[in-house]
Amino acid sequence: FFLILNTNVSATNLAFINLDNVLKNSDLGIKTLNKIEKKKNLKQKEINNKENDLKNLEEEIRNKQNIISKDEFKVEVTKLQKNIEDFNLYKKKISKDYEKYKNDEIINFFDKINPLIQNYLGENSIDIIFNNKNIIIGKDALDITEKIINIINKNIK
Repeated sequence: FFLILNTNVSATNLAFINLDNVLKNSDLGIKTLNKIEKKKNLKQKEINNKENDLKNLEEEIRNKQNIISKDEFKVEVTKLQKNIEDFNLYKKKISKDYEKYKNDEIINFFDKINPLIQNYLGENSIDIIFNNKNIIIGKDALDITEKIINIINKNIK
């Protein structure tokens, strides 16, 4: 049994790749990450602006506290609380939308590079490729990360 298992494994060509490095160091990956970062910064700026508006509104209400009646003050505070609740819902929605956008962009990146990796595997008779996160130790010669990054940079602009 062990002899059969051993011959099957040795007949299989293996390689591993650091997918994080491919994303971070390939030209397409860098463009993808920059696009994601721009979206994040834009949404963060929107959130900060709305948050500042709420702080200003809160300050206005505090300044009016001694000028307006208690009933008017309660109405103003109730409006502010409603705005804060709406803002928190908005923040959750923005965060959820951003995570979906980020995941979609990363999936799109890997969809674009997958044919190149498949082609490389076929040309080099590699049967199985592992993500290096799942590898404890292996020969450096089995790491194809840099080769894949070079192929991506040459073939996808």
